[in-house]
Amino acid sequence: MTVVQVSTAPSRSLYEKVVPHVDLTGPRPDGLIAHTAHELPDGSVQIVDIYESREALEAFGRERMIPAFEHAGVPMDARGHDAPTAYDAFDAVH
Repeated sequence: MTVVQVSTAPSRSLYEKVVPHVDLTGPRPDGLIAHTAHELPDGSVQIVDIYESREALEAFGRERMIPAFEHAGVPMDARGHDAPTAYDAFDAVH
């Protein structure tokens, strides 16, 4: 089942500090359908990722996100006030 994850970063500069270590321009993470990031009026960044399955999303977190935060020297609790939220999609076109 397709899964949509919504997360936030407190600022664009923090997002840009971590994202090179995730390396979305290299080999695409298994199961990734789409990744978007956009700045909100308050300066925070909302990130929306779409994965083929919850397992693929969880593997991405373990294998790429957690190491990216570590390599960037950014504590995981600095990612924003709310933990990422994943939703099972009942309709997805891709």
